[in-house]
Amino acid sequence: MSLAIAASGCGDPASPGAGTAGGGGHDAAQAGSATMSQGGASAGATSGAGGKAGTSSTNGGGGASSGGQQSTAGMSGDGGATSFAGASGSGGQSSTGGVPPVVAAGVRWVGRVDVANAAGPRFAWSGSGFVATVTGDTVAVKLRVEGGEDPIYLQPVVDGVAQPRVSLKSSDADKTLTLGNALSAGDHVVELYRETEGKSGYAYCTFLGFASGTPKAPPAASGRLIEVIGDSISAGYGNLGSEEHPNGGADPSGGCHFTTETESAYKTYGAVAARAVQADVSIVAASGWGIYSDNSGNKSNVLPAVFGNTVGGLATPAWSFAAQPQAVVINLGTNDFSADMNLGAAPFSDAYNAFIATVRGKYPDAVIYCAIGPMLYSTGLTNATKYIKDLVAAQNSAGDKKVKVLDFGSQDSTKGTGCDYHPNVAEDQRMATLLTQELKTTLGW
Repeated sequence: MSLAIAASGCGDPASPGAGTAGGGGHDAAQAGSATMSQGGASAGATSGAGGKAGTSSTNGGGGASSGGQQSTAGMSGDGGATSFAGASGSGGQSSTGGVPPVVAAGVRWVGRVDVANAAGPRFAWSGSGFVATVTGDTVAVKLRVEGGEDPIYLQPVVDGVAQPRVSLKSSDADKTLTLGNALSAGDHVVELYRETEGKSGYAYCTFLGFASGTPKAPPAASGRLIEVIGDSISAGYGNLGSEEHPNGGADPSGGCHFTTETESAYKTYGAVAARAVQADVSIVAASGWGIYSDNSGNKSNVLPAVFGNTVGGLATPAWSFAAQPQAVVINLGTNDFSADMNLGAAPFSDAYNAFIATVRGKYPDAVIYCAIGPMLYSTGLTNATKYIKDLVAAQNSAGDKKVKVLDFGSQDSTKGTGCDYHPNVAEDQRMATLLTQELKTTLGW
């Protein structure tokens, strides 16, 4: 089995700018010598693009975006496939647990996708993509990207085995990607997920169908869905990079800074935990953004502003929220306290509570986890922990017992990190283990 690129294909996102906080520049982290509480990142000089010296900052923001509409069709009561936006309705597709499958262009979609045009579904958020059943000894797809300059990376998976990632640029024409060849006879399960985040400044992908292989009814969804709403940590910023931090200090070699090549949504804690419990995951994450402000204090660059978006930085159409996750993880606050370590309880908690009300309105039955992120440190860690625990307690006292605290603890930077002090793959796995246990305990998964 091999993976190759033929012709020309799904182009890359525009680079959100290097070095300008709030203008799309990515998370910068501390490069100083003071060690973070519990072995986390240390404070000091800025070590990435778009950050502030002495803070654990995350990516600068792009413009607020709103996304494409999720089209969902009715489920057949006998387990037949949902016929969706013109897609074939044959096969054994089914859905359980209140998560209607989005089937279009012969595949089942994971994450947010705009299927208004059945011939060209569009997707952009981290980890969004599809699962398909394909017959043939060669499987190839056609993709297009629009907007942006930097390469976009995608993760193919064939019969459960992750293949080498592919990168595509918007300067390319429509591209044919060979995901598998010299395959055995019969059906193959083929998956393709976007690795690069989808906020403004990054191109979106359009799926143009199969160039080789015959799609059949895609594998049925398990009915389990997790939604992760976060910043660079949830998007996978720098998790494929490598930095060493002797005694918690700066990498002696200068470390690494953000590139799309070092960002993997597939290996984030949210995606890893979802696979561990046989769930789909929808990730809505923007590096540098927060719940009250971004890492430079800009109150426009916040996740609540893009929560209704479907296709990353695109303004329309709006997401329908037909798919109902059983669990939602809100992992925000790192950038808020990067901008202001002494941010007060009222502005932070008011913004957070308002967002919980929005999420609860869309997902009335979901367990909502309010996470304490692994890059918080010092006064920011102390304040964020207190504010989040207090607001969760208040939600519980008001009658919403399904709002919970999820404390990821502080990463130990002395064991190495990803780029700009961000979690690496090992840290993502540690966090995924905690989330997996919570899902099993709370939901019985």
